[in-house]
Amino acid sequence: MVQTEGAVAERRAAVGTNADATGPPDSSDTMASEAGPTITALHTAEQIEAAADLLWTVWGARTDAERSELITVGLLRTLCHSGNYVVGAYQHGRLVGCTVGMFGARAGRPDHLHSYITGVYQPERNRGTGLALKRHQRRWALDRGLDTISWTYDPLVCRNGYFNLCKLGATVTDYRPDFYGRLDDGVNTNERTDRLLVEWDLRAEWVEQAMVGEPGAARRHARVVPGAELIVVPEDIELLRRTDRRRAQSERYAVRDRFLALFDDDYRVVGMTRNHQYVLLPAGATPSYEP
Repeated sequence: MVQTEGAVAERRAAVGTNADATGPPDSSDTMASEAGPTITALHTAEQIEAAADLLWTVWGARTDAERSELITVGLLRTLCHSGNYVVGAYQHGRLVGCTVGMFGARAGRPDHLHSYITGVYQPERNRGTGLALKRHQRRWALDRGLDTISWTYDPLVCRNGYFNLCKLGATVTDYRPDFYGRLDDGVNTNERTDRLLVEWDLRAEWVEQAMVGEPGAARRHARVVPGAELIVVPEDIELLRRTDRRRAQSERYAVRDRFLALFDDDYRVVGMTRNHQYVLLPAGATPSYEP
């Protein structure tokens, strides 16, 4: 679900408008920079409750039912207690973002981290908070012997796609129609929840270089080479959902049909262009990139 740097792109990812929170704790799991936010693991009941409140606010979950569907304080506490990934981003002592993940297992043994939900308040969009959370998440996973992080995001939210593919260097592995069923919150508005599943190879050469350089400086744009297919998505699907819901639904089905048809023909997503179009090539073809 999040979105460019405002909310990073996972199953659910969103950007809200206000900020309320507690100060960051002292922790060995803390990462700070001079200009960016302090990213730290959350432990206390007060911190966990603040994180839940942030996610509810960002996602527009107003009723008890909507909040329970999104995330609960009890679940966050359980994930913390069992050693999973629950962190907050603090700016000047105020919680402005958080990310939740859990260990994933493909063959019966934990072998990767699955990033479940991220939320960042609106004023922090494009200030590097989303990237700071991902950099911390990568370091956390590597420190625990994991080489991969997976997550899902809405393919129609092009800023999420750009962040995931062009800034992080993640790889699309599958298209999942209506992955979560209908979600009735302020972001998903009871729409179909098609998602792209991505995996982030934490030790890939490009990722290594992008994460150790100046934060946010690296880009990897896919070139449109002979044999490539393009999938175009709306520039702002969230605005379209508010202004023309029928057209937004049509875009959902058109993009779904295009992805599934190309995947059936053994194409794979190799990235996005500068103007946020998905680039697909036949499996085995060598992609080309530019900064």
